[in-house]
Amino acid sequence: MPTWFFTFFCLSVLLMPHTCKGAGDNASAIVSQMRPLLHTFVEIKAWGDGAHEAIEAAFAEMSRINDLLNNYDPASEVSRINAAAGEKPVTISPETMDALRTAIRFCELSGGAFDITVGPLLKFWGFAQEEPGMFGHEPDRRAIRKAKKLVDYRAIELTEVQKEGGAFTYCARLKRPGMWIDVGAFSKGYVADRAMEVLGARGITNMLISAGGTICARGKKPDGSPWMVAVRHPRKEDSFLTFVKLSDASISTSGDYERFYEHEGKRRGHIIDPRSGMPVERMQSVSVIARSGVESDALSTALFVLGPEKGIALIEKLPDASALLITQQGEIVMSRKWPQRTVFY
Repeated sequence: MPTWFFTFFCLSVLLMPHTCKGAGDNASAIVSQMRPLLHTFVEIKAWGDGAHEAIEAAFAEMSRINDLLNNYDPASEVSRINAAAGEKPVTISPETMDALRTAIRFCELSGGAFDITVGPLLKFWGFAQEEPGMFGHEPDRRAIRKAKKLVDYRAIELTEVQKEGGAFTYCARLKRPGMWIDVGAFSKGYVADRAMEVLGARGITNMLISAGGTICARGKKPDGSPWMVAVRHPRKEDSFLTFVKLSDASISTSGDYERFYEHEGKRRGHIIDPRSGMPVERMQSVSVIARSGVESDALSTALFVLGPEKGIALIEKLPDASALLITQQGEIVMSRKWPQRTVFY
């Protein structure tokens, strides 16, 4: 069963009693729309006056922002930055500038465990293609060290210049040839946040957006209860670890089951430690609840790389975030503020 299908199956089970495809004049019925977007399937659920039109506008905004950030689309602004690595700055939109600045904050917060310039290492380990995999022997330490030299978020130059009349011009540049920004560890959360803003601007106060491993929720269901979200088991595809109530918050899960391959007797997952250059082996999954989609999205990857001790130490410093970590050995580790203490592994 594909990961995206399992995610939406979980949501459908939890929300089915109040969900409908066409709400008509019933403003208290949930309107649901699902579309392929962001290399996954995105589902928006909302209720209230004008929910149909608001959802259409939210999807339009998600598509617009994705067109700017998608590093697999040669026409995107991020792809143009990558293509010009080591050369001149590239003029970008305010939205791309905001997305990159936001992501870099999490690079700094995690001490580089989360690094959006990890693209060369993803290519190196066979994850920059539709079907992940590697041919021949795995790279040696010398080759890994060479690839690591192209990974450093501090080598992203972001500039803004105010022109006469007050307008700003925004530019981005990668300092070294061969550098490559990958937005996969934060863009779903960022784009979902933008959609939430559009829904809110249209008067919708009760909504849920599911974009792959990131789910954002605001308000409540029509019966007054909070949205309920399942956290899947990283090794049992049709099972759950736990369920959490979600209101005015977001949850993201990063797991080694999302994209992986077996090579020379080793399981290689798509989450790479930018500091060592190696795929992370010690974790099965990490779920993070935070205020925004981009925060939960970026932090789930950062904690996956950091591991249980350093990851918990980081999350405990953040006032509105909590985490659930499952180690490779199946050990369950929770931060103090994780809302659901009953977890079944």
